[in-house]
Amino acid sequence: MTADFASPSDQVIRYYSVIVTEPDIHDPSSDARRVAMALADQHALYGVEMGLDTLRILQQRLRKSGWHVQIGVNKNRVVIIQGADQIVPAGFGIHIGASSINVSLDHLLSGDIIAQKSIINPLVRFGADPISRVAYGMSKADGFAEMTTVLRSAIKAAAGALATEAGLALEQVLDAVFVADPVTHHLMLGLDPSELGSAPYTPVVAEALDLPAREVGLPLAPSALVHALPLMGGHVGSDAMAAAYHCGVGQGDEVALLIDIGTTTEIVLGSRGRVFAAAPPAGSALEGVQLEAGRHAVPGAIRSLRIDPQSFEPRYQVIGSPYWSDEAGFSASVDTLDIGGFCRAGLIDALAELRLIGLMARDGTIDPEKASLTPRIREEYRSFTYLVREAEPRIALTQHDIRSLQMAKAAVQAAARILLKRHGAGKIDRVVITGGSGVSIDPLRAAIVGLFPDCDPDAISFVENAALLGAKAALISRSAREAMARLARETMIVETVLDPDFQAEQIGAMGIPHRTEAFPLLATRVELSDNEPLQRGRREGRRSRA
Repeated sequence: MTADFASPSDQVIRYYSVIVTEPDIHDPSSDARRVAMALADQHALYGVEMGLDTLRILQQRLRKSGWHVQIGVNKNRVVIIQGADQIVPAGFGIHIGASSINVSLDHLLSGDIIAQKSIINPLVRFGADPISRVAYGMSKADGFAEMTTVLRSAIKAAAGALATEAGLALEQVLDAVFVADPVTHHLMLGLDPSELGSAPYTPVVAEALDLPAREVGLPLAPSALVHALPLMGGHVGSDAMAAAYHCGVGQGDEVALLIDIGTTTEIVLGSRGRVFAAAPPAGSALEGVQLEAGRHAVPGAIRSLRIDPQSFEPRYQVIGSPYWSDEAGFSASVDTLDIGGFCRAGLIDALAELRLIGLMARDGTIDPEKASLTPRIREEYRSFTYLVREAEPRIALTQHDIRSLQMAKAAVQAAARILLKRHGAGKIDRVVITGGSGVSIDPLRAAIVGLFPDCDPDAISFVENAALLGAKAALISRSAREAMARLARETMIVETVLDPDFQAEQIGAMGIPHRTEAFPLLATRVELSDNEPLQRGRREGRRSRA
């Protein structure tokens, strides 16, 4: 896990108060040399470098400050030089998700949040997922350049708003770190991601980079850098790597599994430095894409659902309201919200609740025999639907939606089983689920759905936006950057769909929680009908309908 602050020797930006000797006729050496000599003499810092943006303001700053200046240094690069006023130690941690961007302005010494903002990723208009965006970029001559411009402009605007909120000029911010999936990483850097659109998914660069902030569209301090954390490989980006670092995956004796749910889902599994990662072919159903009941995590989306086991009546919470739908204050609290659809947390809740109360069988089919017991189950499209809300827009979980969610979660569970096999461990000791900011996924209900192999329910947790937390660790700690570079370098990427067992594993994982395997650890917490080992080929669901 990451530390809350870095020791002075571990800080990315170091700060020095320096008295520079004035030039005279006997020693007319350059101002840049005088600053370098002062840092060497007064702080034993040798070989500093200054970029052109710093050199442009150097003479004016020295003379206006009476030759007493404050200097911020990143490695041996002077980032900022100003007068006697103390430098404000602030930097940006940036997580560029497929559908949203989270920007955090943090104190570089303590790690405390100064201001934070989440915005819709403007790249969604070019495609819902990274591969669609590669296709768009390849479809027109300036497609990639267009997306780069739009992305950088959005991040610059969000960063500027946060700086203003904190009472700072954007030019006073000293550093930035960003994480993203490989395609978005390339677009942010202005690189061509075409090769990431097809196997073998070769990036232009995967290693960590330090680049002048102004080269990537962020007008920070005169010579500030942006640190691009390293990609793991394939379609596993720096976001999953940063999340794995923050959650301690691969750092202890326990076998830990990280599941980073998003428009593209990434998983990392490991222990004792033996780490494997994959981007399972889960599609974007877990984000609600192309589902009647699906919606992104925006105000008005259902984030929690509970179904009464006797009446089969639902009650739910939506993003933007603290009340459940059956509580007195709910109607007033959602008066200005556009209610409609489930975000990813709500979708997992819905699947789990239908299974828990027996409305849905182990094989994922809504039980038609229950239709006589509740008007919530309706026959539609030659199958059955569970109706949550009848008012417009109606909210319902159709059998088609359920099948799409089963395919998505089965791909994740199957990939986890493949990684576990590659690792050689017999079981998973700990599971961490993460995703973008805003909504927590219920760990127990994720286990009921079968998002991952059976695990002790007490060892399953949700961490909100672990990718951003990892980026923030790299913002303040040089050793964190080095550890993440090492983690990315040593992780083995597995193309799970090429594994000969993947198809069989995915078919088995279509069950809720599994088609043939029992989940005895889950059974210590919840009672599921038809949760025992089955012979392959037996028809599922008979016991739960009995």
